[in-house]
Amino acid sequence: MSSQVEKTKKPFDKKKWRTKKYSNKQKFQDWDERRKKAVIRDYYKELNKSGNERPLDTLNYEANNLTKQQKRQNPHKEAQERYNQIQEEKKARRLEASKKKEEIQKALEEYKQKKRLKNKKLGKKTKKGQPVMKERLELLLEKIQASVNS
Repeated sequence: MSSQVEKTKKPFDKKKWRTKKYSNKQKFQDWDERRKKAVIRDYYKELNKSGNERPLDTLNYEANNLTKQQKRQNPHKEAQERYNQIQEEKKARRLEASKKKEEIQKALEEYKQKKRLKNKKLGKKTKKGQPVMKERLELLLEKIQASVNS
């Protein structure tokens, strides 16, 4: 009995089953694998029809060797490049934020200037303390012209 290998049933892994059944990432990976296999199968069918041998295996072998060599250069260099890239992104964000802040400041200053002029015109009084209507009419005319133009 000990020479026989006892087959034990693996416990049910609900997490693995759930990802296989519902995960879009898993479904996409499965679909991608099936598509690649189908392409390779069709390629071999074409080779069999034409009577050529299978050079795809040698191509895959060479491609794997190249990717393994190019895969990992120098971890320190990669980390340095990543750090530099992050620093450049931070600098760009800071510049963008400062430009935005300057634009807001400029717009606020223009708004305050217009408001100051408007209040100055509306605040003018005659000798008897009555408001000067000429300034008020000019403001109304400007408002009407701006609404007609836009």
